[in-house]
Amino acid sequence: MRWSPGVAVLGCVGLSGLVSVGSLGAQTRDGGLRRVVVLSDLHMGEGRGADGEWSPYEDFRWADDLDQFLTALASEASGPTDLILNGDTFELARSAEILCEHTDEGLGCTQAEAVARVERVLAAHARELVAIGNFASSGNNRVVLVPGEEDAALLFPEVGSRAIAAFGAPAGRVAVATDGLWRSADGLVMVEHGHQLESRADRFEAWPLPFVERAGRRHLVRTLGQRRLQPLVDGYETRFSIADNIADEAAGLRFALSATGTDGLGDGAVTLLRELLFRFSWQQFRMDLDRGDVEPPEWQLADMRAAGAEFLLATIPDDDRLKPLAALASGDGRLDALMATLSDDDLRALCDHRAAVRRARRRFERILSQLDPTGPPVAECARTPASTGPTFEYFWQSRDRMFLRHLAQRRGEGPPIAIFVHGHTHLADYRQGNFTRVEAGGTYVVDGFSPVRETSTPVVINGGAWQRTVTPVMLDRFAADQGLSDRALLEAVRPEQLPPCYSFVDIEPYADAPGPPALRYWREDQDGGWMMAGGCGRPIIASP
Repeated sequence: MRWSPGVAVLGCVGLSGLVSVGSLGAQTRDGGLRRVVVLSDLHMGEGRGADGEWSPYEDFRWADDLDQFLTALASEASGPTDLILNGDTFELARSAEILCEHTDEGLGCTQAEAVARVERVLAAHARELVAIGNFASSGNNRVVLVPGEEDAALLFPEVGSRAIAAFGAPAGRVAVATDGLWRSADGLVMVEHGHQLESRADRFEAWPLPFVERAGRRHLVRTLGQRRLQPLVDGYETRFSIADNIADEAAGLRFALSATGTDGLGDGAVTLLRELLFRFSWQQFRMDLDRGDVEPPEWQLADMRAAGAEFLLATIPDDDRLKPLAALASGDGRLDALMATLSDDDLRALCDHRAAVRRARRRFERILSQLDPTGPPVAECARTPASTGPTFEYFWQSRDRMFLRHLAQRRGEGPPIAIFVHGHTHLADYRQGNFTRVEAGGTYVVDGFSPVRETSTPVVINGGAWQRTVTPVMLDRFAADQGLSDRALLEAVRPEQLPPCYSFVDIEPYADAPGPPALRYWREDQDGGWMMAGGCGRPIIASP
């Protein structure tokens, strides 16, 4: 689909009436070139309560920072920009006031309930919406809302229309991507939130139609994650305001689990364990530039299955905050039950990640942001005899396979995807994922990684969250300096103390093929000035 100014483009059957778009091109029909800027995971919630305090579910407290960023972005652009708000822009999956409670736990909000939620959020963030609307109104800029799992309600026609109207931009300048993703007109750039990747408890089976009909009413489906994990997450956030600001989400759950213990998890324990086992932060590892001369090992899967629960326990390092939960699940047989549900690909992924952790800690790779390189290593899984030795040290095959399968499903009949931008995990894809691409005009290094080692495309890049976030290693260092336990740490630190630095993806205008996507940051310097930068500098947690 191509963008036609002033025309409603429908991305999905059944969403009539919603001004929406499936694809806003990097090129317009008249040949003009467009810049693409992607921001993910703003998580605008219910703002402040009647007492003037922030809602425990409110993560976006940075209206001034966003306003200044959009002004700076507009001033440095030499042409029109497509600003893609890539999922979880609004916090619509939970509310302290509109509960959306139904007898069937698989049923989420009706359209009327979702409208009430979005109206509350839009009113709480009027300043931010005006700033974004002003950006959309400038020149020939456009803004696209790509739904995520937290704001899937945007796919209700009335909810999406209310959100679009709240920006106050001219008709056709703000749209909802009702395809559930955004793809450029030439098909080369795709932007998707990331919750639909494999092994996610928060994925929707019928995306981008996350609905079910009951008694003549349409409801949002409540995913497994929303049924089993959301109550835990909500409880953590009411106690620890930075729980959702730890990059990535799995790390935040680990800290909260360590702070509160394993009691009271109930049916959510196994779901939580599986989710945390398979939310791999591949970008935490330093990957040497690879010309394809290092091969992935083959793992002895029969040995893994024979080991049962012991295999899963051995996969988790002793200093991992998930270990006590795994030990508890092993003691009552739930770990064996979980093991029985794992596919061969699941086992390969666990072995790949286990080998990567071992290598990182043996090499003392201090570039890690999620994993302390000084901790105890884990043993590798058993390899087949034919794949032993240093030639078989490529441990990212599971990651590559997952993305390639996902992109193959999304490609359809279009051209191969050159750049895939996602978010969801709140952890930006740092430079250790670089690879070198050779083009006719020379050689350059690209942020992100390519899951096709023999070729230059596609490039996969995670833009992180346009939020103030903190890495586990940074938190651990702060806790050690202050002498704080995990519980005291989470109770003491507020989002406002986190580094004033926000990540985003920038793709420059192009005529024939996109250049390298850039991971950039809007950050505040020590003197109080703001700048666009290639990193956050030396981020620190501010004193209370």
